[in-house]
Amino acid sequence: MSEPAPDDTRAVRLRWIARAVVAAIGLYFLVDGLRGVWADADAVGQVLIVGAVLVVLGVVALVLLRLDRRR
Repeated sequence: MSEPAPDDTRAVRLRWIARAVVAAIGLYFLVDGLRGVWADADAVGQVLIVGAVLVVLGVVALVLLRLDRRR
């Protein structure tokens, strides 16, 4: 087997940064879409909405990590 090229670690780092940027943009649009719901919700409803968003983000992060490990 050959040694990995020195640029491989840099490429991996840039790939993770790109994923984080895409996730942040997606989160912005998700929160922006739910903003109308937040205005009508009481405090408990807002906590449930934020909790649901965090659960979805956690699941997405786990899926991305699992896909990255399979490579």
